Amino acid sequence: MDPVVRPREDSDLTELATVLVRVHVRDGYPVEGVSDPQAWLTPPHELAAWTALLDGRPIGHIALTQAAEDDDAAQLWHQTTGRNITELVILLRLFVDPDHRQFGAGTLLMAAAYEHATTHGRAVAFDVMLKDRAAIRLYEKMGCQRIGTITHTHSGDQAEPAAVYVAPSPPACLALPESAPASFQPNRQQTPSARLRSSKLPTPAADQTL
Repeated sequence: MDPVVRPREDSDLTELATVLVRVHVRDGYPVEGVSDPQAWLTPPHELAAWTALLDGRPIGHIALTQAAEDDDAAQLWHQTTGRNITELVILLRLFVDPDHRQFGAGTLLMAAAYEHATTHGRAVAFDVMLKDRAAIRLYEKMGCQRIGTITHTHSGDQAEPAAVYVAPSPPACLALPESAPASFQPNRQQTPSARLRSSKLPTPAADQTL
């Protein structure tokens, strides 16, 4: 059976927390640890979140938050594009159960978040630890574009270098769900830098409800 993605429900959190603990044991993600996994799954300024399910059981997760002025990734995006941070959402809390990574759940989660953001006129950025080389390979294979690096500080005084990526186009080499909108189709006639320049989206509404 193929995975499906739907908006996260409160009843998903307990099982997602269990999955997250397994991910941390396997991959060291998140670097902050998982002392309170359910709290980590519901970050401040969350706008939307989705759960990937296989046979009805949660196996993965992704969320979007409104970018904040003090977010290093958002600041780098602003410096790179010259656009207002209110036009940006941050993709985060993405993970898939290590035992179920062969079914494409991560791609479906990314597609759901991207479609939601672009439908509401927002650009998408995120950061990933440089140590997470497998994740970086996947993101770059999907067409995400690195715009720079930052230092992620956690657990008080621990520093971890991270790359910041933007997602102005859909996964260019992986199959997308049929529900992906036309704007989510890659433009193979443009270079990555041209796609980034041409991806300016409308200014969002003031209520920022996404």
